[in-house]
Amino acid sequence: MNEKLKNDWSTYFQIYVLVLIFFGIFFLYSKHDVGNDSSLSDWLINYEGGFVRRGLIGELITNFSIFLSLKLRDSILLFQLFFFISYYFLIILFCKNLFENRLMILAIFSPIFILYPVAEIEVLGRKELIIFIIFLSYLLFDVKSLKIQFIYKLILFPTSILIWEPVFLFFPFIFLIDLFVFKIGKFDKKFLYILVSYFLPIFFAIIIYLNPFPIENYNIMRDFLKKEFGESCYMSCGFVGLQSANSFSELFKMFLEKFKFTYALRYLIIIIVGFFPLCLLTVFSTINSQNQVLIISKFRNLLPPFLLAFLPSTILYLVMYDWARIVHISYTFSLLTFLYLIKENYIEISNQKTQTNYISKMSKKFFIVLFFLFAFSWNPKVVMLDDVASKPIYATPYKFYKYFIRDKF
Repeated sequence: MNEKLKNDWSTYFQIYVLVLIFFGIFFLYSKHDVGNDSSLSDWLINYEGGFVRRGLIGELITNFSIFLSLKLRDSILLFQLFFFISYYFLIILFCKNLFENRLMILAIFSPIFILYPVAEIEVLGRKELIIFIIFLSYLLFDVKSLKIQFIYKLILFPTSILIWEPVFLFFPFIFLIDLFVFKIGKFDKKFLYILVSYFLPIFFAIIIYLNPFPIENYNIMRDFLKKEFGESCYMSCGFVGLQSANSFSELFKMFLEKFKFTYALRYLIIIIVGFFPLCLLTVFSTINSQNQVLIISKFRNLLPPFLLAFLPSTILYLVMYDWARIVHISYTFSLLTFLYLIKENYIEISNQKTQTNYISKMSKKFFIVLFFLFAFSWNPKVVMLDDVASKPIYATPYKFYKYFIRDKF
């Protein structure tokens, strides 16, 4: 792709993200007072009744509200807007000038990436926004720096566990990056140091799962929210009081009660279609000839190591109901990891393969049609029983019109 086209697509992407930010701001505002909004309930969890999973941000927000005499929902909205806008601007910065070929364009514009939360406003403003910011900022800094390693491995990654503990299942992507950055070519002391650097966040995750939240502690937290803010502890917040053992078997049993084979088939298709351009890019990519990275160097392409990094997150499909969020989070980690390795020249894409595949060889008109069909004609919904949504390119502006314009004039 010539330089002009790369710059054009980079400009289109910036406009696209700014439009998503515009809609996202209004959607967050429109639902912050909705009494049963699931994306807000997770932010209500706090430490008033003692240590509990996902309580860190809720503790900060409740104290922020009390200190400034703000409504709790207004405080949550301020935090959501800050993290949402920050993340999307970081995406613009990170993806700048990465539109090297048509597959890269499709991968970055995939509807399971940044479009998904705005298209499905029920998940807009969830805590993974903070997780993404932590991961993305790690990639934007000098990963080799000892100072950065200490800040992230000893502070920010453990903090991410306190925000949303399943994030440790996505640490294989960070570990994969570390293998490249520190040029781990064999199982030696450097490899051991990398493993040990993940001890604290993994330790935090273990502590959380070994310490369920007693019902009497939950009642204290629930009563605090009601007395101090007039808020009910519902959905995600209420769920921490229902998990008596916080165990895999408990969650898996709840999952089996709702599971159907057709749901698994539908989401398998969603994953195959949504990940397809990125998977092709990994197939067409190899490690830079100057690097040797453990057994990864022995693979013919990068698809196997990315699949290995992806596999731990599939556990979440057995214990979570909102499968589309898992797809979105998995894809975000996968794509950002791949883009980082490209940006830093740790891997290289075969120009011959990208230029001779059927997507690159199709005419410009056909590619534009394919692009719009792939990027804007569908997106996954929220929970595993939901069908696929259609026409987010139309539905998203229509939601804005319905909520803010239709009855105002």
